[in-house]
Amino acid sequence: MRIYLVTVISALATAGALMACGGDVSSVGAPIAPDSGDGDAGGGGDAAETADAADPPDTSPPPPFPAFKIDAPQVVTAGGPTLATPKLIPVYFANDDKTFTAQITNFVNKLPGSAYWPPPTKEYGVGIPTAAAPVQLSESATANLTDAQIQTWLAGKLNANDPAFPAADANSLYLLYYPTGTTISDGNGKSCQSFGGYHSNITLDKNHGSKDVAYAVMPRCATFGNLKGIDVVTGTSSHEIIEAASDPFPQTNAAYAQVDNNHIAWMFFLGGGENGDLCAQFPGVFYKPSDLPFSVQRSWSNVSAKAGHDPCVPAMTGPYFNTMPELKDTLSIGGQFTTKGVKIPVGQTATIPLQLFADAETGAPWTVNVVDSATLQGAPANLQLTLDKNSGRNGDIINLTIKVLSKNQYGAEGFVVESQLGNRTTLWIGLVGN
Repeated sequence: MRIYLVTVISALATAGALMACGGDVSSVGAPIAPDSGDGDAGGGGDAAETADAADPPDTSPPPPFPAFKIDAPQVVTAGGPTLATPKLIPVYFANDDKTFTAQITNFVNKLPGSAYWPPPTKEYGVGIPTAAAPVQLSESATANLTDAQIQTWLAGKLNANDPAFPAADANSLYLLYYPTGTTISDGNGKSCQSFGGYHSNITLDKNHGSKDVAYAVMPRCATFGNLKGIDVVTGTSSHEIIEAASDPFPQTNAAYAQVDNNHIAWMFFLGGGENGDLCAQFPGVFYKPSDLPFSVQRSWSNVSAKAGHDPCVPAMTGPYFNTMPELKDTLSIGGQFTTKGVKIPVGQTATIPLQLFADAETGAPWTVNVVDSATLQGAPANLQLTLDKNSGRNGDIINLTIKVLSKNQYGAEGFVVESQLGNRTTLWIGLVGN
């Protein structure tokens, strides 16, 4: 629902570098040189005996791609509607930079025709959007706002049939762009400090049929991760527009609002369970499509994830690879819900397999690190995590031994499996219950 300023990947990179120091990564998975035999170089050895002693060639077929059945998170619906044909309505304030808002308008106008749009939206019942004429207000945005104030203001405009605003219908999505100098609080933090944007909905009065109306808020952040300037705004906009199209009324009639219960840890760790949230923390997720000269975010595809392909679409080029922990136990978390994980009492140890898979030949093994999630938050580790090796290929298994050092307040400790090959990193999230 919100695009957060979280640095999961940088924290993992630091932890991964520390873990890599413990072993010789370059030697793992390297081909073994053939044994030269015990005979001397002058031919004194028995060649026939040497051949008999040699291991027979491996004639087993290579594993399929992917090598394992994939148990990936799925974004599930709560039954609410999606926007079948989203109507994108940009709203600008009088004290905004007109040159900058012109760039935003250009982005919104080009978005519907880009090949970027269908892959992350079609499977959720969302069609091609239309771009409405921008609403250029004569009023200025104030310096400090809360989401409650924004909701009251927008509802007031639409309930009063303000002529500056097109009337809302079932597909309307009001894109509220706030200028530099406006700080927005959502009750949990402030814009550009803890989040980069969000979407929600209001409900109009009885004279307007108590209609639910979707809106998204884009504050003006100078930077967001590696993005700067207009790329911050368009990257945030793409995240919120796609989420709002697939879950337009999260407050009153939620649709694709969270992941399935078996993978609920992903939602908590990544800051949300909507299709934008599940990809926002991954390296390479922001990019500029060839037919859309603005930064946008790749978003989660249930279909692609389940098939073992890159779940964040449009997919990056090259083979997709990842490392999936085998989580067979049913855990009860806080007495509120059940999920999948591995059950280990405090002070005890268990070993589970990590299944390495790819959707095509990677050409080289990838390295694997496992990090306790508490350490990523700057807290003492709850888990001691040990691998029997730290690299492999599609079809390989790495054994992960987990010792529970202490439990958190929920009686469930998370861990993150990081796979890296070249400049590409993928993640998988696991959970330990006590």
